[in-house]
Amino acid sequence: MKIQGLEQTLKTLKKLEPDYVKEMNRQIRKEAAPTVKSIKDYLKFIDSDLTPFNNSGESRITNGVLIKSRGPATRWDRQLILRGIRFKLGGPKRKARMGLKAYSMFSIVQNNAAGAIYDNAGSRNLGKPGNKFNENLQHEDKPHTAGERKGRTGPSRYMWPGGEAHLPELEIAIHGIVQDVILRVNRETNAR
Repeated sequence: MKIQGLEQTLKTLKKLEPDYVKEMNRQIRKEAAPTVKSIKDYLKFIDSDLTPFNNSGESRITNGVLIKSRGPATRWDRQLILRGIRFKLGGPKRKARMGLKAYSMFSIVQNNAAGAIYDNAGSRNLGKPGNKFNENLQHEDKPHTAGERKGRTGPSRYMWPGGEAHLPELEIAIHGIVQDVILRVNRETNAR
């Protein structure tokens, strides 16, 4: 959902009513919680015949052949990967966006390196012949790109498919919160 001027509106509201902004952030986090849980549940219950995630045996992913360890941060650890799925308020700072005009109120991200690699690695070259990583991964894991909407394609193996069903409800809830923010700022600005 794109809303013109949201970043500036939120900045103004922080100055006018900082307590309201805190409450709004709590409400957004609460609305996003079922989506985060759904992603974790999707990942936990993926059939172990299709993916190494719940497979207790060794695979080329879990033993580090496909996801090469560059220290403890990229080690395959089921619990750390689940804990890495998080809600994050705000988006990148203006400098980090480098000219992009979009502002994110929040994101649901994978903070664990091995989990992020497993979810998205090879997505730019998906379907291109000679892409060794994807070819190797196809032998170890069936990419989970079916999601709720039939015919959806995409690189995400679990983040998007796990949360996709909750997005319409989440969008409606966030839209309501944003409308309340806009009304409050307009009311405060008109009162001054």
